Amino acid sequence: MKTKSELKYLVICVLLISLFDGNYSYPSYQSSIPNGDKAPHPCHQNKLWDGVGHELPEGGGALNPFGIDLYQNKVNTGKIWTKSICEADSDGDGRSNGQELGDPDCLWTENTSQLFTNSTITHPGICEPTESENCRQRNKWLKCDDNNFRCPSIQEDPDVKELTLRIPKTKVQHKGSRYICTHLHVPLDGDYHAIAVKPLIDNSRVIHHIVLFGCDAVENQPRVNEVNTCVTNEGPSYCHMVTVWSLGIKGECFPDKFGIPIGNNGYTRFMLQIHWQNSEDNVEYTDSSGITLYYTPNLRPYNAAVLTIGQTMFHLAPGQSEVKVSGNCSGQCTKREFQGPIYVHSSFNHMHSLGRKQRVEQYRNGSLINIISDLDKFSFDRQHIKIHDPPIEVQPGDDLRVTCTYDTTSRNETTLFGQGTEHEMCFAFLTFYPFENVHSILKCFTWLKFPHCFILDLMSFGEKVKTNPFMKIGIQAAMHSLKKHG
Repeated sequence: MKTKSELKYLVICVLLISLFDGNYSYPSYQSSIPNGDKAPHPCHQNKLWDGVGHELPEGGGALNPFGIDLYQNKVNTGKIWTKSICEADSDGDGRSNGQELGDPDCLWTENTSQLFTNSTITHPGICEPTESENCRQRNKWLKCDDNNFRCPSIQEDPDVKELTLRIPKTKVQHKGSRYICTHLHVPLDGDYHAIAVKPLIDNSRVIHHIVLFGCDAVENQPRVNEVNTCVTNEGPSYCHMVTVWSLGIKGECFPDKFGIPIGNNGYTRFMLQIHWQNSEDNVEYTDSSGITLYYTPNLRPYNAAVLTIGQTMFHLAPGQSEVKVSGNCSGQCTKREFQGPIYVHSSFNHMHSLGRKQRVEQYRNGSLINIISDLDKFSFDRQHIKIHDPPIEVQPGDDLRVTCTYDTTSRNETTLFGQGTEHEMCFAFLTFYPFENVHSILKCFTWLKFPHCFILDLMSFGEKVKTNPFMKIGIQAAMHSLKKHG
């Protein structure tokens, strides 16, 4: 039974339809320190660690010990490279930062050319040798196992082709957060399956995430290769999410059971959505990022897609060490929207910088039958895709519940759900097959306590209200009654 306040919310929604700091930063220190563009990658010979102050080699995300010292020095002195930071040993390996960067006497300034470039340059934020007893403890955050994307299917199939999907070189311009979208061509000389994707990052200082949508043929589509501000971050109704990239993800390789259909009988166009977070407010930045897609004419048995589940309306009180938010792809919705069982191949948990934990559970007839993911140490800077082998079967009528846990002790004000990195999200993205067994728009989440399929019905009802003056009068009368009787 709905409460009066819930009913009031519903009526407000219908009426609207009938009429509807924890910034994530990308500090650039390369040019503000000696030989900042020459720090070597300790795990891969002949490679450089471009984000010398960051845990990620490409930059962006969490700071390493050297980056933390640089940031603190900037806060304390207003400068980045000073004698004190030069003489410090940020990574604890016995060599000063100046020695590691070729400035042992601390003589370098931004107004002079790089000094001592013939000396051995080492990384000031990574303790070396990395396998020594002293350094293993200090380098717990360092991942040396494999920093490259690998997909055996690409080498095993001689007919695989490569397609580069990227935005034209564009000025970032806007300060803060912005979503930009570009429509791109799909090969239309046959039918294909996309079998792998990997990121193509041009400017890591501004990239927050990338989403690739596959789009059906409709009239009056936007022109290709034009960069525009996105109308909505969810994409138009005729486009479905194909893959998502965020910091820490190397790429995605699909098994031989399925692929993403493109071509004559699949998606006929792509839409690339890129979220820029220009935290440095540098309006001179440009970007031409995108995704490399691998596709083959050798079709797999099934078509795949991505199902989004979670919560789309919440707020987080400040100063709390643990705040929980839950969302549900309800059994009511899966029973209605699923035509048969689906098989979840992978899951990707997504929150922003306050996120600490996320758990995705599967219920059948009120009983927990599967924990799809239980991420108790979420890191916004090192997100990853979890592969389920064997895949998880989800039947019509099953509940998929998402619980997100946040730490808001760093905030003095309420944090809202939203698209910017200063806001928060609570989503899980499930890559599944067969695509044909889900006939919804591939979104199944809750808005407050209301399931998404109910919201769709509400929107449909709202459209009818628009064209029916008698229904509109009835809704307005209901609103008046609710106001009068509380």
